[in-house]
Amino acid sequence: MKGTGNAHEAFTDSLDAGGYREPMPQVLSSRQFATLAAVCESLLPSIQVDDDPEGLFALGAVQAGTAGRAADLVGALRDPGDARRLRFLLTALDTPWAGLFLAGKFAGFRALPPAARERALSRLAFSRLPPLRAGFQALKRLGHVAHYCWPVVNGGAPTHPAWRAVGYPGPLAPPAHPPLPVSARRVETDMVIDADVVVVGSGAGGGVAAGVLAEGGRHVVVLERGINPAPEDLTQIEGDMLGRLYLDGGLMMTQSGSIPILAGGCLGGGTAINYTTSFPLPPETRAEWDEISGLRLFSSPRFGDSLDRVMRQLRVGTTWSTPGERDQLLERGCRALGWHVGVIPRNVSGCCEGVECGYCGYGCRHGAKNSTARTYLADAARRGADIIVGAEAEQILIERRQVRGVAVRARGENGAEHRLVVRAPVVVVACGSINTPALLLRSGLRGPRIGRGLRLHPASAVAGVFPYRVEPWTGSLQTRYSDQFASIDQGYGVKFETAPVHFALPASGFGWESSRRHREDIGRLGHTSIIGLLLRDRDPGRVTIGPHGGPRVHYELSRFDEAHIRRAIVGGAQALAAAGATEIFSLHTPPVRGRPGTPGWLDRFGREADSRGYRRCRMSYISFHQMATAAMGATPLLGAVDEAGESFEVGGLYVADAAGFPTSSGVNPMITIMALADHVARGILETS
Repeated sequence: MKGTGNAHEAFTDSLDAGGYREPMPQVLSSRQFATLAAVCESLLPSIQVDDDPEGLFALGAVQAGTAGRAADLVGALRDPGDARRLRFLLTALDTPWAGLFLAGKFAGFRALPPAARERALSRLAFSRLPPLRAGFQALKRLGHVAHYCWPVVNGGAPTHPAWRAVGYPGPLAPPAHPPLPVSARRVETDMVIDADVVVVGSGAGGGVAAGVLAEGGRHVVVLERGINPAPEDLTQIEGDMLGRLYLDGGLMMTQSGSIPILAGGCLGGGTAINYTTSFPLPPETRAEWDEISGLRLFSSPRFGDSLDRVMRQLRVGTTWSTPGERDQLLERGCRALGWHVGVIPRNVSGCCEGVECGYCGYGCRHGAKNSTARTYLADAARRGADIIVGAEAEQILIERRQVRGVAVRARGENGAEHRLVVRAPVVVVACGSINTPALLLRSGLRGPRIGRGLRLHPASAVAGVFPYRVEPWTGSLQTRYSDQFASIDQGYGVKFETAPVHFALPASGFGWESSRRHREDIGRLGHTSIIGLLLRDRDPGRVTIGPHGGPRVHYELSRFDEAHIRRAIVGGAQALAAAGATEIFSLHTPPVRGRPGTPGWLDRFGREADSRGYRRCRMSYISFHQMATAAMGATPLLGAVDEAGESFEVGGLYVADAAGFPTSSGVNPMITIMALADHVARGILETS
């Protein structure tokens, strides 16, 4: 039943109990913006580089308006602490003392000549002090992403001189008959809704829970903070897609600045933008999880049935696992060395593969990706579920240790903010392993495992340059993998996979040694392929909430996990060389470079990588998978929730996403998340 009810009173009461209000973004001062512009000009000067006879790479930050884009990104940061640190860095850079320390000249950054500016950036990038390295990495990511990930439009189709220089086509022509999005709505007034179950989140966990519960006859309300992407939203312009489809616009990172965090931020969550890799949880990991959690769930037939059900629903198979050039190179290199290589199962139907599929990390425009929006949520909507987008759960409403609903901040079509309360005796939290513990903490839960145990599957890569065109933005998302180094130490190690490489990844992740060399590395993008290194991390970080209630991620690579990355980097270099790469480079700052065929190149590559180091902004990482921040366990000391996924502290409150994992999965976690949600939802149907 729906109505306006007393939404204002219920919402205000929730805020008085410690709810979450986001401050308006703070913009840069004129002086800070001028310093940011000077940094962008120094990172991206107007220069001619080799192998660019048309001068397409000569477009600098000034001509491209890069600083304005970068300032917009600063304004889009959700964590006030991130913006505050950037403003402080920009202010400090423009003091004479910074110029003296970094460049040997008593002048602020803007007053330095170009060579001294680059010297100052080098001192930051290569500093012995982690905070200075982190500051450089933040500025580098801002400047390069702002420069390369939006078109410079001079009439006609959106393009960019750098795109043309490497043969990157930019956005492809839209399909003639795109599929319609699942039915969802926004809230346009203050209101109260009554339901049987409210599900917070619509991704691999929330989408499955909603579908199963709706099928079981429950009136379900689904809350999704992001948008419901329509065909016209899927522009394939990287900067726009990161802002629209990814959590916090793709701008979230760990508090130290060492690892950017990518997760889904639209209807369908990660299933809308992930690489369709559909591994079930390995039997040995299922047994390990049972031992760690004190449960007997993960090795049980019940959990096996959940895995089987979701794989059938998603039509997982290898029919559409035709390898593109990237995956062929991975397979060729591994086979030449006698190493393991396997075919990746994918949750797609009628996939275009080829060039179009390489853009699918920014949403599948053909409806071939069996995301929760195309499967479970569509089924739930047909069964009467109310799917609300633009709806951010502020706080879980609790009375006498029992849930009563969720207080929500909702935005209408015109951006106006409204107060929504969804009253329900059951709340399923599935808003991801960063926001799930944050919501629990904002709501007053204090279990010792909430926010603890965070694993990130830190991912890096080794890049190879080939004597022919690879066009790494093309081909099916992921079709081949290698477990050659997946169990270096008792099930912990590194999985080899590839990923589509457009401009955002090299702009953000390629190592830096000078403005010219970074531009030359990007200028060879059409001839470059990567082997991605997906680390199964053993040692955890944590999620806390800041003064304004938003999540903050604390995580550093441990020495144990660092050793596995070190071994995998050398292995990735070996595989690329065996596949025919003529030059190989790491994602260190500065990069480690090797030329296969030269005497002792591989040993030298490994030694130089060791000398650079692997932690605290010495090398680029990214997290695509966040896990284990509200783990399942047999007791409150072992987990935040019990075997059914229900909170030990509050009745009727369930967790049904990767936050419930006891540790890292070691494989792309989508199928495991879905199986966990299927198990939790079926348990709710059985007991309530």
